[in-house]
Amino acid sequence: MDVNNFDVQGLSKGAVEKSRLKNGANSLSFRKSNGFFDALKGLTKEPMVILLLVTSCIYFASEQPGDGVFPALAIVLVAGISLYQDSRSRNAFEKLKDYSQPKCKVIRDGKVIEIKS
Repeated sequence: MDVNNFDVQGLSKGAVEKSRLKNGANSLSFRKSNGFFDALKGLTKEPMVILLLVTSCIYFASEQPGDGVFPALAIVLVAGISLYQDSRSRNAFEKLKDYSQPKCKVIRDGKVIEIKS
C-alpha cells in the first residue's frame, strides 16, 4: 500500500459505521429482471421469427397443415437456441461483472487501505 504522506487520519471505523447508519451504504443497486421473459419478449420482435410465424399461419389458413408444421417447428427450434444462448450470455456477464469489480484506496485510522468501489 501507499504510505500516507499528508498526515491525514481519514475516517475511523466508528465514523464509517455511524455514517452508514445515518446515510446508508454507498452502493449501487441493480434491478433484477426476469431474463427469461425479457428474452422471450425480445424473441417475438425478431424478423425471422415473425416471418416464420406469418408463413406458418398462411399455410394453415390455406388448409395445408403439412407445410405449416415445418415453419412452426422452425420457430420452436430458433426460440430454443436463442433462449439458450441468451441464458449463457447473461451468466457470463454476471461472472464478468464480479471479476471486474474496481477497487479504490481510502484512508482509515491513518492507514491507506483498498476497498471495493
